[in-house]
Amino acid sequence: MTGEGEPLFEALLAVTQNILGAERGQDALEAIAHGVSRAFGFRYVSIVAAESPESDMTRRVMLGWSDESKAERLGEIVSRSATREFLSAEFEVYPHCYYFPAERFVEWRHALYSGENDGGIERSAPNRWHERDSIALVLADASDAMFGYISIDGPEDGAVPNRATLTRMRVFADLVGLALANVRARVAEAARRELLESRARSQSEFLGIVAHELRSPLAAIRGAANLLETNFDRLAENRRRELMQAISASTTRMSTLFDDFLLLSRVDAGSLTLQDEIVDARLIVNESLGRMRSEYPSRRFALRAPEELPYVRGDETRIVQVLCNLLSNAVRYSPAGTRVGVSLQAVRSYVRFSVRNRGPGIPHNARERLFTRFGQIGKHPDGTGLGLYLSRQLVELMGGQIDFESTPNDVTTFWFSLPIAVKA
Repeated sequence: MTGEGEPLFEALLAVTQNILGAERGQDALEAIAHGVSRAFGFRYVSIVAAESPESDMTRRVMLGWSDESKAERLGEIVSRSATREFLSAEFEVYPHCYYFPAERFVEWRHALYSGENDGGIERSAPNRWHERDSIALVLADASDAMFGYISIDGPEDGAVPNRATLTRMRVFADLVGLALANVRARVAEAARRELLESRARSQSEFLGIVAHELRSPLAAIRGAANLLETNFDRLAENRRRELMQAISASTTRMSTLFDDFLLLSRVDAGSLTLQDEIVDARLIVNESLGRMRSEYPSRRFALRAPEELPYVRGDETRIVQVLCNLLSNAVRYSPAGTRVGVSLQAVRSYVRFSVRNRGPGIPHNARERLFTRFGQIGKHPDGTGLGLYLSRQLVELMGGQIDFESTPNDVTTFWFSLPIAVKA
């Protein structure tokens, strides 16, 4: 069996290099499995490892097993309590090195198998490997905290490893465990730095968008106020009214922006509180359509809904906000004079709200981007790219779903569903 002198050193060096060069943790684990197999001559190597010191472990590698066995067992959860029970002190030959003889099912003498056939366990010869034998090597970090273990089986020479070989296995596992722990720490630190950099970029992007979006209404307010201040007596009454309306519209736009940005910060911080109410779906649709008719008096809106419709559960104010956002988008992205349709439908345990319009449509590959922060398709002077992102967050927080179907240069339908309120 391999593992003596230089071959073991070379195997350890090769595995360590592979671990340090691995781009993924999975690559490093597979390198360890192949290294153990080559260095000690075992056909089957399985590795169970945890993602973090507190989490349970999963079976990550099964070298030598059939595809059927891999499909059945790879990814299975191995709890830490089960692992502690499995790695019992009575089977620990050396620290971090465990030998489980077939005889453990009937009697264990706290020694390597020496030839007795206890309890009817038959071996072909003394110190020959039995198919129910196994060895486990613990993977630990510098603080001796276990984050996984290697299970090996099927020695190519058919022999039970002697104590000298088990010692080398232990050294091998300890060293590759430290190397892997260092890599995991390095990867975790890199991920932490990337997260901080990503947050910094997001904050910078956010501030840039805030500044950009506030610039237009502020400029409109400044311009209208300046005209009123310097030319008030010379301006016709209708012109004064137009300027005052422009100021009012711009302040409304700024108020909406501030509300969206405040909502965004609460959603991202996980501090948004929603009301759990029983809501009349038809009533809030009519309320939303009333707002839209006031804001877009030249547009036509139509509602289609059954006579009997169950109530939904959610936050009434936020449902109206989501619906008004979808309606505003439908107006902005459809030709003037076309109709925007709203429909309500009970689908299993949900009520679906749908907003339909004709327009340029949305490319299929833009689906995911559309629901991200600041995600937009093309440019629109009145859009921040926050509306659909916030709508998705609100709908999902209320236990619903949101999505759309779109045909290019034809019909686009955005819909969201909310759970039906169960009467007590």
